[in-house]
Amino acid sequence: MRKLTMKDIAILSDVSQSTVSRVLSNHPHVKKEVREKVLKCIEENEFLPDINAKIMRGESAKILGFVSAGFENPYYLEMVGYVEKEARKRGYSIIVMNSEDDELIEKYHFKELLTRHVDGIICAPVSLKNLRFLKKNKCPFIVLNENIEWTDSFYTVLSIGGIQVAKYFKDKKFKKVAYIGEEKSEKYKGFLKEINSENKINNIEDNITFNLGKNLREIISKKVNKLNLSCEAFFFSSDTIAFIFLEEAKKIGIDLRDKELVAFDNTLISKVLQISSVEQPMELLAEKGVNLLLEKITKDIKLDEIYNVGLYPKLIIR
Repeated sequence: MRKLTMKDIAILSDVSQSTVSRVLSNHPHVKKEVREKVLKCIEENEFLPDINAKIMRGESAKILGFVSAGFENPYYLEMVGYVEKEARKRGYSIIVMNSEDDELIEKYHFKELLTRHVDGIICAPVSLKNLRFLKKNKCPFIVLNENIEWTDSFYTVLSIGGIQVAKYFKDKKFKKVAYIGEEKSEKYKGFLKEINSENKINNIEDNITFNLGKNLREIISKKVNKLNLSCEAFFFSSDTIAFIFLEEAKKIGIDLRDKELVAFDNTLISKVLQISSVEQPMELLAEKGVNLLLEKITKDIKLDEIYNVGLYPKLIIR
């Protein structure tokens, strides 16, 4: 069966082709009864507009790109869900791409999205150099999950999460606690700052820190035997790290169920493990980020105006 064209829909609806075009672009200057007649015809005939033709006419494709650093952490999958939901509410579709924490793959995805003439890009980035590439090409884009001063970024104030966990440990009157996770982290800095602000906790010298890498399980498995079981509570820098660490500890006969465990991100993992976790305000960040991006796409806000928005996390106790 031949694919219907806009011209076919115009003939079937007994209107001009330009009227069909205005209906598809949601132009306000179309009579209600005409709009309803055209939309009914489109629905009955399952007409699919040619996006490439719209782009060639200089119209918006109503498509955004989303490039994620990786999907091993379910936090990024949840991020995609919130972004897609917010974009859909505004009449936009999303092309999702996974950079696998690889700078070259990320650059390839950015080039691919620019070639497809997407209206804008949302990214949880890997490389600052690649972000500068987007900026050079004057493509509207926003960054989620990172605080980057020279471009639009929406992020969680991670240090506040670390402070909240430290205060919780103090309130529980623990005397010996530990941090397990990425070394270069604002979560860790906030945690240390609050712990050291008073002498309610004797020491946190048994921290296990490491640089994140592609083979996270292998990295963690080499650290498990350094665990000090005299610690009463452990703060993991992510739900994923908590899950892998607990699994690797179990392999060598270590059971941490009698310890206080707190993780970060509050994904499905921490809910299944039934451990406390710091929740990032991802839904609100996605809403604010997508709204700003669309305002820049429609030129309601100048492209060179920079917005950095940081929101506070919340400790969820289980």
